[in-house]
Amino acid sequence: MASVFDGTWRPSYGPVDPEGAPEVLELVGGIYECRSCQPMFSVPADGRQHAVDGNPRFDTVSVTVIDDRSVRLVGRRGGHVVIDATTVVAVDGQSMVETYAAVMKVGEDVVPMTSPLVSAGAGAARPVLFGATARRMGPVTAGAHLLTGFWKVVDIDLINHDEDTTYHVADGVLTMVDMLGRSFAARLDGTIAPYHGDPRFTGVSVRWVDDRTIEESDLAGDAVIQVTRWSVDPDGTTMHVRFDDGRGHVMEQTGHKVDHE
Repeated sequence: MASVFDGTWRPSYGPVDPEGAPEVLELVGGIYECRSCQPMFSVPADGRQHAVDGNPRFDTVSVTVIDDRSVRLVGRRGGHVVIDATTVVAVDGQSMVETYAAVMKVGEDVVPMTSPLVSAGAGAARPVLFGATARRMGPVTAGAHLLTGFWKVVDIDLINHDEDTTYHVADGVLTMVDMLGRSFAARLDGTIAPYHGDPRFTGVSVRWVDDRTIEESDLAGDAVIQVTRWSVDPDGTTMHVRFDDGRGHVMEQTGHKVDHE
């Protein structure tokens, strides 16, 4: 008999909170401003890196105007690229799509995510890309770049669904494989097994909490560096996941079961 975890699961990044504050952007006279950022920042849109103060994500940023509908923003922290985003506004000016590369923290370094995470050879991996769609709130600003305005993000997703993950339970062993090249096969009694394909982890242990909940501990050497709980709803198609790095950073996410041809 199959467990409630058997199948392929896709994490959800949207829909976005309908009550959330809009993004407020301005690009006029060669100056880019993110007015909704905390704190707000303003830099020349000249393609060069400029220092920004107090931003939680990056300490320098460059903005390049590609054309009258497209802009690229690259943010760095400690010299490492932590955001590389290209935004394209629709011809009618009423929607835009921001495409940006996902990153991950390995030790103290922030590195780009690729699929697979651990490449077998040069050129074998591709960037993991998010796509965020936003709708304009209010009119187009005359004399400004089309990026200028109030924008409401309505959807975020991985463009290639790189985090689709397949689980299978048989004879007390949980097998996991995902599209990022990560995999393991571990007994559901807490025994440590090898974790393959993720530069952050060398081992993993998993155990039943109850018939709809599994706890996973990911290790680097002997140290547990992340604990994850997965819980499947009675409908059998919705999963809730809680990630805890043990240092006060907790993330919760919902996923759903998908069928692959």
